[in-house]
Amino acid sequence: MDQRSPDMPRKTAPPGPARDAIAASPPHDYHAFRLATNDFRLVSATVKVTLLDDPCRARFEYECHLETTGEIAARYWCYHLPADATEIRYLRAWDAHGDLQPCLYAGETSGSRIEFRLRRPVLAGERYTFGFEYESSIRPVVIDEELTCTVTYSDWVIFNIPCAVLHVHVDLPSHAELVASVPATADETGGRATYRARALRALDTVTFLVAYRRRAATPLLASTQT
Repeated sequence: MDQRSPDMPRKTAPPGPARDAIAASPPHDYHAFRLATNDFRLVSATVKVTLLDDPCRARFEYECHLETTGEIAARYWCYHLPADATEIRYLRAWDAHGDLQPCLYAGETSGSRIEFRLRRPVLAGERYTFGFEYESSIRPVVIDEELTCTVTYSDWVIFNIPCAVLHVHVDLPSHAELVASVPATADETGGRATYRARALRALDTVTFLVAYRRRAATPLLASTQT
């Protein structure tokens, strides 16, 4: 979210601490450089991670239910990514009335960030639902086991605003077998691991890890172990 004036040029505006939704660096760095705010909150948020056949790529989809709890209206959404802008593809955003217009910017030192203007200002006590998605590079650990390979993917989510309920779904690639998930979850059916967290304060960290096994594909493994 952003409290900038609507007529301020978007591409030249420096990032503000109240706008950062997820860190572009490890969690401890995020805590050091971002400030929490309680002027807004997520009534609920869902993050769906679809791991692709290329173990170094994933598709991310977000559904956010935002509420303004302070006096300043929410006008923008900003989301920081660990991947560089050149590694992001197929970016789009939407709400109940149609498409929004997201922009992708390079980070100050590394990573990137997504920004888009909400369709309308979200005033105190109001709620607004929107979503966005993109495909990004990830950096899993891939172990070649001759006829199979084991892939371990870990990630984390930090919002700088409170979140009442967070759902994280990780969908495995086709023909993959789940080996382990951390934290352990009972929702490990149909090639999906699901994590839930409640009553998150601003800057609380939610971490998760999945390991899966699938039949090795020689050209694919060669491309990921260079």
